[in-house]
Amino acid sequence: MDEDDYREESEVAKSINAWRQSERKVMIDTIQDLIRTSHKYAKSQYTPQAQRARWTKLAGQLIWYEDQILKSFTLEALTIEMQELKKRVMESEERRERQSRSGNYPLIGFRKPRDNKAEDADKAQGEETAEAAEANEPEGTKEAVSSEVG
Repeated sequence: MDEDDYREESEVAKSINAWRQSERKVMIDTIQDLIRTSHKYAKSQYTPQAQRARWTKLAGQLIWYEDQILKSFTLEALTIEMQELKKRVMESEERRERQSRSGNYPLIGFRKPRDNKAEDADKAQGEETAEAAEANEPEGTKEAVSSEVG
Protein backbone atom coordinates (compact mmCIF):
# COMPACT_ATOMS: atom_id res chain seq x y z
CA MET A 1 0.00 0.00 0.00
CA ASP A 2 1.40 3.38 -1.00
CA GLU A 3 1.78 6.20 1.47
CA ASP A 4 -0.69 8.29 -0.57
CA ASP A 5 -3.33 5.55 -0.32
CA TYR A 6 -2.73 5.32 3.42
CA ARG A 7 -3.03 9.10 3.79
CA GLU A 8 -6.27 9.13 1.78
CA GLU A 9 -7.69 6.31 3.89
CA SER A 10 -6.68 8.03 7.09
CA GLU A 11 -8.21 11.32 5.89
CA VAL A 12 -11.42 9.51 4.94
CA ALA A 13 -11.45 7.71 8.29
CA LYS A 14 -10.93 11.00 10.11
CA SER A 15 -13.77 12.67 8.24
CA ILE A 16 -16.06 9.70 8.93
CA ASN A 17 -15.16 9.76 12.63
CA ALA A 18 -15.80 13.51 12.79
CA TRP A 19 -19.20 13.03 11.12
CA ARG A 20 -20.07 10.20 13.52
CA GLN A 21 -19.15 12.32 16.51
CA SER A 22 -21.27 15.22 15.33
CA GLU A 23 -24.23 12.92 14.62
CA ARG A 24 -23.81 11.21 17.96
CA LYS A 25 -23.85 14.59 19.70
CA VAL A 26 -27.11 15.48 17.95
CA MET A 27 -28.59 12.11 18.95
CA ILE A 28 -27.56 12.54 22.58
CA ASP A 29 -28.96 16.08 22.70
CA THR A 30 -32.27 14.86 21.24
CA ILE A 31 -32.49 11.91 23.62
CA GLN A 32 -31.72 14.13 26.62
CA ASP A 33 -34.52 16.45 25.51
CA LEU A 34 -36.90 13.48 25.21
CA ILE A 35 -35.84 12.23 28.65
CA ARG A 36 -36.56 15.65 30.19
CA THR A 37 -39.95 15.73 28.48
CA SER A 38 -40.87 12.21 29.61
CA HIS A 39 -39.83 13.00 33.19
CA LYS A 40 -41.91 16.16 33.04
CA TYR A 41 -45.03 14.25 31.91
CA ALA A 42 -44.37 11.40 34.34
CA LYS A 43 -44.31 13.85 37.30
CA SER A 44 -47.07 16.16 36.10
CA GLN A 45 -50.26 16.22 38.14
CA TYR A 46 -52.26 16.72 34.96
CA THR A 47 -51.06 13.43 33.40
CA PRO A 48 -53.54 10.55 33.93
CA GLN A 49 -52.29 7.72 36.17
CA ALA A 50 -52.25 5.13 33.33
CA GLN A 51 -50.06 7.37 31.16
CA ARG A 52 -47.63 8.18 33.98
CA ALA A 53 -46.43 4.57 33.96
CA ARG A 54 -45.92 4.75 30.18
CA TRP A 55 -43.95 8.01 30.46
CA THR A 56 -41.79 6.54 33.24
CA LYS A 57 -41.13 3.42 31.17
CA LEU A 58 -40.25 5.58 28.14
CA ALA A 59 -37.84 7.65 30.26
CA GLY A 60 -36.11 4.47 31.43
CA GLN A 61 -35.81 3.17 27.87
CA LEU A 62 -34.42 6.48 26.67
CA ILE A 63 -31.86 6.52 29.48
CA TRP A 64 -30.77 3.00 28.51
CA TYR A 65 -30.50 4.02 24.85
CA GLU A 66 -28.45 7.09 25.76
CA ASP A 67 -26.14 4.89 27.81
CA GLN A 68 -25.66 2.59 24.81
CA ILE A 69 -24.76 5.54 22.58
CA LEU A 70 -22.23 6.78 25.13
CA LYS A 71 -20.73 3.27 25.40
CA SER A 72 -20.32 3.04 21.64
CA PHE A 73 -18.72 6.48 21.66
CA THR A 74 -16.29 5.32 24.34
CA LEU A 75 -15.56 2.14 22.40
CA GLU A 76 -14.87 4.11 19.23
CA ALA A 77 -12.64 6.53 21.14
CA LEU A 78 -10.71 3.58 22.57
CA THR A 79 -10.38 2.08 19.09
CA ILE A 80 -8.98 5.33 17.73
CA GLU A 81 -6.58 5.61 20.66
CA MET A 82 -5.45 2.02 20.15
CA GLN A 83 -4.76 2.71 16.46
CA GLU A 84 -2.65 5.72 17.43
CA LEU A 85 -0.73 3.62 19.96
CA LYS A 86 -0.12 0.92 17.34
CA LYS A 87 1.20 3.57 14.97
CA ARG A 88 3.55 4.94 17.64
CA VAL A 89 4.81 1.44 18.47
CA MET A 90 5.47 0.70 14.80
CA GLU A 91 7.37 3.98 14.42
CA SER A 92 9.49 3.26 17.50
CA GLU A 93 10.25 -0.25 16.21
CA GLU A 94 11.30 1.18 12.85
CA ARG A 95 13.49 3.74 14.63
CA ARG A 96 15.14 0.98 16.70
CA GLU A 97 15.68 -1.09 13.58
CA ARG A 98 17.32 1.83 11.81
CA GLN A 99 19.53 2.46 14.82
CA SER A 100 20.56 -1.18 15.01
CA ARG A 101 21.38 -1.19 11.29
CA SER A 102 23.44 1.97 11.60
CA GLY A 103 25.12 0.54 14.72
CA ASN A 104 26.76 -2.18 12.60
CA TYR A 105 28.82 0.34 10.68
CA PRO A 106 31.76 2.25 12.16
CA LEU A 107 30.78 5.73 13.15
CA ILE A 108 32.64 8.72 11.82
CA GLY A 109 33.34 11.02 14.68
CA PHE A 110 35.61 13.80 15.72
CA ARG A 111 38.24 13.32 18.33
CA LYS A 112 38.02 15.14 21.59
CA PRO A 113 40.56 17.93 22.11
CA ARG A 114 42.39 16.06 24.88
CA ASP A 115 42.81 13.07 22.52
CA ASN A 116 44.39 15.32 19.89
CA LYS A 117 46.92 16.63 22.42
CA ALA A 118 47.85 13.12 23.51
CA GLU A 119 48.14 11.97 19.89
CA ASP A 120 50.31 14.98 18.97
CA ALA A 121 52.61 14.12 21.85
CA ASP A 122 52.82 10.50 20.62
CA LYS A 123 53.59 11.68 17.06
CA ALA A 124 56.29 14.00 18.30
CA GLN A 125 57.95 11.17 20.24
CA GLY A 126 57.62 8.86 17.22
CA GLU A 127 59.29 11.44 14.92
CA GLU A 128 62.13 11.97 17.39
CA THR A 129 62.82 8.25 17.59
CA ALA A 130 62.62 7.92 13.78
CA GLU A 131 65.09 10.80 13.33
CA ALA A 132 67.39 9.29 15.93
CA ALA A 133 67.25 5.91 14.17
CA GLU A 134 68.07 7.51 10.80
CA ALA A 135 70.95 9.41 12.32
CA ASN A 136 72.44 6.16 13.62
CA GLU A 137 72.36 4.42 10.19
CA PRO A 138 75.28 4.85 7.81
CA GLU A 139 74.70 7.11 4.81
CA GLY A 140 75.19 4.39 2.25
CA THR A 141 72.29 2.36 3.52
CA LYS A 142 69.96 5.32 3.14
CA GLU A 143 70.86 5.67 -0.54
CA ALA A 144 70.53 1.93 -1.14
CA VAL A 145 67.11 1.83 0.47
CA SER A 146 65.94 4.90 -1.45
CA SER A 147 67.15 3.46 -4.80
CA GLU A 148 65.36 0.19 -4.13
CA VAL A 149 62.14 2.01 -3.31
CA GLY A 150 62.20 4.34 -6.33
